[in-house]
Amino acid sequence: MCHTMPQIGSHRFLLWFMLLFGVLILLPNALRAQLLGSDRYELRLVPDLWYNSVDGIRAGVRFRGEDPRTFLDGPHRLSAGIWLATRFPDDPVSYRVSYVHPIAFISDDLGEGSLRLNSTIRTGIYRHEAGIQKRWQPGFDEFVSYDLILMAGFYQRYDDAYLIWSSQWQDDPIIYVRPHFRMRGRNRMGRWTLRISSTGGWNPSRESLHQDYAGNVADYPGLLGADGLFSKASVELLQQAHLRYGFFVRTRLFGGWASDSTPPEQRFYPSQAPAFDWIESGWTRASGTLPSQWFRSGWIHVPGSAGLRGYTGKTSRLLESGKAAWIQHSLAINADIGFPNPLSMWLKNRQWVGEFVRFESYLLIDAGWVFEPENESSLLWSSGAGVMLSLNIPDYLGQDRGFFLRYEIPAWVSDPADQEPVLKYRHLLSLGAQFHF
Repeated sequence: MCHTMPQIGSHRFLLWFMLLFGVLILLPNALRAQLLGSDRYELRLVPDLWYNSVDGIRAGVRFRGEDPRTFLDGPHRLSAGIWLATRFPDDPVSYRVSYVHPIAFISDDLGEGSLRLNSTIRTGIYRHEAGIQKRWQPGFDEFVSYDLILMAGFYQRYDDAYLIWSSQWQDDPIIYVRPHFRMRGRNRMGRWTLRISSTGGWNPSRESLHQDYAGNVADYPGLLGADGLFSKASVELLQQAHLRYGFFVRTRLFGGWASDSTPPEQRFYPSQAPAFDWIESGWTRASGTLPSQWFRSGWIHVPGSAGLRGYTGKTSRLLESGKAAWIQHSLAINADIGFPNPLSMWLKNRQWVGEFVRFESYLLIDAGWVFEPENESSLLWSSGAGVMLSLNIPDYLGQDRGFFLRYEIPAWVSDPADQEPVLKYRHLLSLGAQFHF
């Protein structure tokens, strides 16, 4: 599968981009950071480099525009980027644009309502969406808030060269609506977060062969009597509890449901996020940024779905052998039981540094009921230990800005892969938090 991308005037666009990039290189450093500046609006840019095995080095610039008199909450907020692939694949130019504008009649001092527009063409997929977001914050604690997002759009994967496993995606265009609600608060134990998400969509063409959850080619099913219509929903509840002497407990309850007609990229896995969520991170968006063999060997964990970390290797083996690895429904609990270590205590006692840099050690326990069409339902367990290094400076709304590097050893699993012992040294690397508050 490798389809020609819709024409977007790429030759003229490429010439314009190269001219712009050349001018920026010739500009002095003092002018390069600010492309446009006034007392009402400023547009700043920074150079940007990234890598994957198809594009090679992607060289470009990222733009950020806003009213300098506001603090990330003014009108016409722009976040964008444009890149050139140095290996010059079929479509060497990629871009991303995100635009946010407040809606006055649904906004107040502690709760913005805004119009949001997103458009992206990169790494073999185009995606365009529009919608609104509303935030409620009853007080001055940004970790006590409510957020409601309603977005609608369409996407299509037009080139599978960027994929590690092509079976994770189909190539028909999908029209979708995705509502998302998040509630954050505090109780006597600590912070908690509730997320309720769903996606409803329609495949208008249905030219791709449909695979059911067992991996068999089948007639394209539908929902509510409409062919190609699909739906999925999930609920996630997180609780954080800080105990005495540096101990802590984090728990995550997850429930997920999906219709028979849900496309492959939207389906849950027992261990990892749906393939569609992988495009949200530059580390997992395309093959080669992290070595593809790490994914094929089951060393990389992408947090999401039921989150049964000990089954990451089994999921990867199924994908590698061309077998179905999806689950249709699940109910799971994940827990980290943290304990102090010398490095965490040292960082905690460092002024300023201890606020943003943390090194945590913990025992992990995952358990989940999963519905697998061939095996009906199964109760799966895994446990082990892990460490996490994080550098995080939350923004003014309490959103994470930083990185979370986890190394985990889920040594025991209740249902290992064929001919694999129940107790084994299994190691995982992840560049994201399992518990995202």
